[in-house]
Amino acid sequence: MKKKLLTLLLALTVFFVSNAQLTESFDGATFPPTAWLNTHTTGANAAAVWERALAGSLGGDLDANTTYKVDPHSGAGMASFRSYDFTAGNGARLFSGSADLSTGGPHVISFWMFRDNVYVAQDSVSVYINTTQSSIGATYLGKILRKRSLPPVEAGPDGWYEYSFNIPAGFNTATNYFIFSAVSRFGNNLFIDDISVKSAPSCGVPLLAAISAYNNAAGTASVSWTAPSIGTPAGYEWALNTNGIAPASGTAIAGTSLNITGISPNVVNYIFVRTDCGAGGFSEWVSKAFAALPCATVTTPLPGATAVPQDVVFAWNAIPGATNYNLFLGYTAGAEIGIGSIAGTSTPIGGILPDKNYSWYILPSIGAVKSPAVCSSNTFTTGAEPGTPVNNACSGAITIANANTSGNPVSGTTLNATLSAFPDPCNGFSGASDDDVWFEFTTDATPVPVGTITITPSAANGITDVVALIYAATNCSTIATLTDCADATDTNKPEVVDLANLTPDTRYFMRVFSYGSGVTDKGDFAVVASAGNSLKGVILPVTLATFSAQRLNKVSLLSWSTQFENNSSRFVVERSKDGRIYTSIGEVAAAGNSTVVRRYSLTDSKPFKGNNYYRLRIIDKDNQFRLSDIQRLKNDGTTGITIFPNPVRDKLTISINADKVSEGQLIITDVSGKAVYSKAVRILDGNTIVPLELNSIAAGTYLFKLQLKDEVIIQKFNKQ
Repeated sequence: MKKKLLTLLLALTVFFVSNAQLTESFDGATFPPTAWLNTHTTGANAAAVWERALAGSLGGDLDANTTYKVDPHSGAGMASFRSYDFTAGNGARLFSGSADLSTGGPHVISFWMFRDNVYVAQDSVSVYINTTQSSIGATYLGKILRKRSLPPVEAGPDGWYEYSFNIPAGFNTATNYFIFSAVSRFGNNLFIDDISVKSAPSCGVPLLAAISAYNNAAGTASVSWTAPSIGTPAGYEWALNTNGIAPASGTAIAGTSLNITGISPNVVNYIFVRTDCGAGGFSEWVSKAFAALPCATVTTPLPGATAVPQDVVFAWNAIPGATNYNLFLGYTAGAEIGIGSIAGTSTPIGGILPDKNYSWYILPSIGAVKSPAVCSSNTFTTGAEPGTPVNNACSGAITIANANTSGNPVSGTTLNATLSAFPDPCNGFSGASDDDVWFEFTTDATPVPVGTITITPSAANGITDVVALIYAATNCSTIATLTDCADATDTNKPEVVDLANLTPDTRYFMRVFSYGSGVTDKGDFAVVASAGNSLKGVILPVTLATFSAQRLNKVSLLSWSTQFENNSSRFVVERSKDGRIYTSIGEVAAAGNSTVVRRYSLTDSKPFKGNNYYRLRIIDKDNQFRLSDIQRLKNDGTTGITIFPNPVRDKLTISINADKVSEGQLIITDVSGKAVYSKAVRILDGNTIVPLELNSIAAGTYLFKLQLKDEVIIQKFNKQ
């Protein structure tokens, strides 16, 4: 069962032979086809049924941002079941019309299915036969899992593979129906095409392998095939042409491999092979189409490029004779995934992941027929995520104090802000809170607070149409009901928060964002408190920009940076074995006062065996302090996880890299600790991809926890 890419003319030659009792290619606009049935069978989503798909249909995704496309095996259409969109457990059955199998038996049913190697989810298509158009009492013929490394295993690249099942002799009757049962496991979409039911030949056809050892300059290649399972071959015949029409005869050959010469350049070539059954009899011809084209030379990103942006235009040189170019992109050379077919010599792709190695190449084609060339991988590395504001999340809220009057404003920006909370309406209007940044302030004990806080857009690159929402809360996790807001103006005018509307001696958090959702709406602004205001003089000593822990040459390297410091004294690095009891392992002096980025580090030369939890105690010169977030580092293992995208809207992808096979429990909790999602997972040696559908989870901040036998891994993410 090997991969074949054929044109419609070639498909007609191979499949729609005169003795076929049933054929269906889903090229007609009506779906299901006339006399066929399409029913939802399992799962809560009644819309989870088979559909007709066209060229360029979404196949799945490479990294939760980059999608790749699938074209029909032949013609204009194919049948599709959207496992990528339907939650696990949803299923549907596609019932064929009646097929008369009373003559010409025994029979076989053949069809093509698209398989790839992304996601371990075992989406499947099972095939049944019955004498009624019903699943009750149906006879099982076989099952195919979408992932090509699962049974039946396919060693070829992602794409179309042909499958055949023998039909039991008991169905050599006038009325029979075939059932194609799809089940979603939340992996990539399922596609089938070119169904054919026909008499099994007395002499079987050979199974062609892929074209190999292609040399475009010399016009040579190799091909091999597997002997048929039916009959004893006396030999084989082969032929090569450029019209795709099966020849009347060919050149005899005894073996099952062939070195092809005389390949016509820059056009589609067809290699034909058939079995010599002896006594002057031959099987049908089988054929394979290939475009005699070399690989394309890539121009952007250049091989070895670094700091490539997340939104990039891929470009390459044109190849004479090529009509399309197939882009293959992945993380590892040799494991790239087909992203799609492009008519031109460039295409933009947005949202690829930052700080990651990528590998890609371009394989030209003529129509849907690809070149058999083996293309060298070209690698590049994406740059870091554009710097997000330190107060992008509530946990980084910048303090506004009574000293932040006109001579000492607080600077702010929503440029590169990525997080968003629920858009609470202000004055009856919600706006598009897609660029939130956070501030906090505390009112003093004055009976009625006095003064204002004014947010003024900058003259250049200023934020447009400011919205400010005020919440009374003791900390970020207790933010709930809106207390006050300011959204009285538009364009580049300032907004004013009246402190008289607030309660004395109370802590408040303020969300600032632009009412519109356009990129140009984001921008800079200044926050100023009026003279004689009722704010407390609480200015935190440090705005922490980064804090990380990494394993380096058997020691733990702790690194952090600050955006500004006010009256700061020192940083105490604390370590814990269990995440509860912390002790100091060292101190680093702080800058005191600074308005530029400062970088610090400390090395833990004797970390605990197993889990190590680190935090910073940030102390000012008055001995007041606050604690940083916690960083976890494992001393004796290499399990690591990446979750993306973050923030997530509906689908979260978990990438787990481990050095051994293990069993674990995946748990998602809200900030109060309440579990909202849980499932058992099996971690493989290497990389394991776990896709999760989070449509049923409300927007907010959550903790992802992977509980293994000897460790717990925790990460935070936001749900939009």
